[in-house]
Amino acid sequence: MKKTTLSLLAIALLSSSSLLAASTDDKIKQLEADNEEMWSVIEKVETKAFTDKLNMSFELRGRMDKFSYDNNGIGKNIGKPFDNTAKSYKQREMNFPQEKQYDPQYSVRGLINMNAKTDEGVKFTGRIRFDHSSQGDQRLCILSPQHLGAELPASSSNKFTTFDVDRAFVDVPFMHDGVVPLTLTGGILPTTGGMSSNIIENTPRRSVFPTIMFDSNVYGGIATANLSNLLGIDTYVRAIVGKGYTLNDNMFYYQCNRENIQNNDVAGIFAELKIPLPANIDNTFWIGYNNNANIKATPFLGGAHAENKYSNTNIKYQQDLGSIANYGAGWELRAVPLGESVGTLDLFAHYSVSDPSANGNCVNYTATDNSGDCNGVGKLAVTKDPSTISGNSKAVAYYDSEMARGGLLKNTGQAVYTGFKYTAPWDSYSTKFGYEFNYGSKYWWSATQGSEDIFNKIATRGNAHEVYVSQNIAKNVYVRVGYLEIDEKFTGSGWHFGKPDDKDAHQKNLYALFNAYF
Repeated sequence: MKKTTLSLLAIALLSSSSLLAASTDDKIKQLEADNEEMWSVIEKVETKAFTDKLNMSFELRGRMDKFSYDNNGIGKNIGKPFDNTAKSYKQREMNFPQEKQYDPQYSVRGLINMNAKTDEGVKFTGRIRFDHSSQGDQRLCILSPQHLGAELPASSSNKFTTFDVDRAFVDVPFMHDGVVPLTLTGGILPTTGGMSSNIIENTPRRSVFPTIMFDSNVYGGIATANLSNLLGIDTYVRAIVGKGYTLNDNMFYYQCNRENIQNNDVAGIFAELKIPLPANIDNTFWIGYNNNANIKATPFLGGAHAENKYSNTNIKYQQDLGSIANYGAGWELRAVPLGESVGTLDLFAHYSVSDPSANGNCVNYTATDNSGDCNGVGKLAVTKDPSTISGNSKAVAYYDSEMARGGLLKNTGQAVYTGFKYTAPWDSYSTKFGYEFNYGSKYWWSATQGSEDIFNKIATRGNAHEVYVSQNIAKNVYVRVGYLEIDEKFTGSGWHFGKPDDKDAHQKNLYALFNAYF
């Protein structure tokens, strides 16, 4: 009996300890699960608190271009036979109708977009840019030996992977409960990718400037007054003061004339409003004035002419050439309904005038030992056989031209930029067809050294036509195929100095790209 009792007691103790152990294990597992859930909640709260203040998005673009350049002569030599035996570069420059077929070129661009917002409404916006290109040494350069089929010096090639910060600014609101709310913006400003160059890109406008007036990089400040409450329609007035600068020129791998202005003074004022239209069609009308002062001419090909201490193309010895004012107006209409079964239309038209004010100073790309005389020929304007010249000296010698020396432009210029984009209704991803046209007169100039269009077509002195088809293959991924043709009627597109001359040249480019947003 005693044995039986002890056995039963032992069994009971073992059972209870097993139950206790099982209960403890369950409690531990439950505590671990509760702990994991708690930390998951904390992590979500902390993540939300972080992302409420800082958000990041990414953009990746791949592109292929196949283009050619056909020059049928300059000035009095338009249409004349090409003189390959000319003994001086000046003679050859004025007689070089020649077509150059470029190899297919490939490029990749990445953007990291950042934005943050505090509880007080202060906003930060930043963007880091990465570019890589297969371009090599086949750049298209104004007045360079490239027109003759030669390549650029080796020092200008093999540097086609670049990183840069192209915007980093803070918006600070003032009196946002008042009749006229104000916003002050400071830093590396949003002055590229403006109206209406964003339409072809299927993106919102990224710049406070209309593209035709100004499409360059600036650091400084912007003051924006919101007059919508006061006037009863969406109305904004912006004033900007800043300094112009140029990103790494290898980001602009198809042309080498992108960095010929640095540290110019930028000041402008713009007004824009939404005009009341039937069906409440979204639109923006703008009118504005912008002045680029203290404009110099920064060397862009390297070599002795940029380094010699007596040359006024040396950055250290540059001279202020004067100022150029741009003023204009334009109108952009977005998603105009054409009918439920027809689709929608975006369309725009912009006009601008450039008005230079020269101060008498000049720049001379044709000489290495002359810091002021823009009328002299220069020692490197050789008369021997050009085939015996090599490297940078070859490029320097080629600048024996009125187009590569002189003061600021002397006459006003004008330009038109217009186009449309049709969005079809027949698929969920909205096929788009578009056409853009721009014209620039003989003396046209606008600060477009930061243009996101790799060929910088708005700078053209002549006509540019672009047609394209865009198709989304996912919500945030699209492909675009297009054709761009630029007809240069005058020399010096994108240059603010020298004497333009008649020209008959054509850039033709067939391209395909994909773009993805994350």
